[in-house]
Amino acid sequence: MVFKENELGIVVSTMDSPSTSKITFVCTKKVYKGQYVQIEYSQGSLIGLVTDVSSQNRYFENNESVKEFESSDYNINDQFPTSDWEFLIANIKPLGVLSKENFFVRSTLPVSPGSKVLICEKEVLFKFLHLKKNGLNLGQIEFPTLPVTFCMDRLLQKHLAILAQSGAGKSYLTSVVLEELLDRTKEEGQVAILLFDVHGEYSHFSHPIKDSSQHKDYSSKTIKINSFEIKIGVSTLSLNFFSSLLPSLSSAQKRELGSVLKKLNEDKKNGLGPFDLKDIIKEIERQEVKENVSKPLINALGELLDYHLFAKIDSPSIFDIVKPGKLTIIDLSREINLKKKQLILYYFAHKLFYSRTNPSLNVPPFLLVVEEAHQFAPESASKDRAMAKSILETIAREGRKFGSCLCLISQRPVKLSTTVLSQANTHIILRITNPYDLKHIGESSEGLDSKSVEMITSLRVGEALVVGEASSYPVFFKVRKKYSQDSHLDVSLSGLAKNYLKNTSNQEKDIEGFL
Repeated sequence: MVFKENELGIVVSTMDSPSTSKITFVCTKKVYKGQYVQIEYSQGSLIGLVTDVSSQNRYFENNESVKEFESSDYNINDQFPTSDWEFLIANIKPLGVLSKENFFVRSTLPVSPGSKVLICEKEVLFKFLHLKKNGLNLGQIEFPTLPVTFCMDRLLQKHLAILAQSGAGKSYLTSVVLEELLDRTKEEGQVAILLFDVHGEYSHFSHPIKDSSQHKDYSSKTIKINSFEIKIGVSTLSLNFFSSLLPSLSSAQKRELGSVLKKLNEDKKNGLGPFDLKDIIKEIERQEVKENVSKPLINALGELLDYHLFAKIDSPSIFDIVKPGKLTIIDLSREINLKKKQLILYYFAHKLFYSRTNPSLNVPPFLLVVEEAHQFAPESASKDRAMAKSILETIAREGRKFGSCLCLISQRPVKLSTTVLSQANTHIILRITNPYDLKHIGESSEGLDSKSVEMITSLRVGEALVVGEASSYPVFFKVRKKYSQDSHLDVSLSGLAKNYLKNTSNQEKDIEGFL
């Protein structure tokens, strides 16, 4: 029998196939797990994903016979034409149908046994997966080879979550997303990007490159701010903001603090200038207030002083660092205190989001990228240990209406707030093997069935699965090579050991030379 070049096999009849949820076919050519296929039938062109491929051979079906031959002096392969009877069987998960009217619809009728399984046409697959010509190029589908160019609106507007275990390529993929956003033109639409870098993995974006033939320079589009350079202007903060920072305050303490803030703001209007935490504490001490109200309030404000984070005015101003087409990195890698990191994120996220709700402030649409998101929005933690959680949940629920987008990155999705994760309408999932995380992802990711969850554990480093708003159907793809230079943290253990010995040797030589 002669098969056409684009034919992969023929649909066969089994106990549970073909149906609207599963199609089994005999392969006439090499077929790969994760391959997209196409079947023509009465409803139109059915698009499916190969979920499993198995090898069959009738000579090896009877266990006793195989064992008997292997224990004798005869080799079964020498006695019978076993290779002639070997063939592949593959299972397809139907994804949808391109109807004859050129619309995509659900598969409501099964294909017929004997139908030809074809390689999916690239043009059909491109349209079916809602890809865009000038979209964000994150990599490519392997079978058939097709660039994965997602529409920025579909990928980000209803929030994005990047989920993977440590070492699976989260930071690498995030770098690719950042590159695509920074490379966009004004005509294509640019967003401001604010990234909270917990480990200092993205600082390379701010460094000029040494070799332009190897990497692309993004330093002119990047601002890096170290956490110890940040100062929060107290005189711009509201009582509600303080209440979020200090959730343990009683009603009486909040009333007293509100009264003091009102007086100091009136003094500011009258020419006395901005104020800081010390001015608030002095004013509380001046007023005749019961000790059981003033003392805990002063102690709580004193704790905030210990962070060395508050001043009379903001530095830097959020309006100076958040610009369309620019990346601002808040480097938290030197911060050990989780509460201080929470406070910094809460302040910037709160200020940005509520500035976007006020058109007169002219803040651009933005993407807030949060590394180790489970630290900032944990599923179960007290308010004083997770102060950033409330604003992240607010942006997750309401942000899309105001051009306020989240990109949440986590290696422990089971520990991430369900509210935040469920509001992220697109999930990019890299390799995950932890059963608790897999179960959590399966329950929170729309369009992710048990077969796709099983395939997540077999993903290699640099391979990813997209589910949700960005594509409407599961997309397995290989992340493209990044354009930016490597991070200084991208060093192997053996490399670190060699560098240590080299530096130690040089130091010893310097000491000997000095002596």
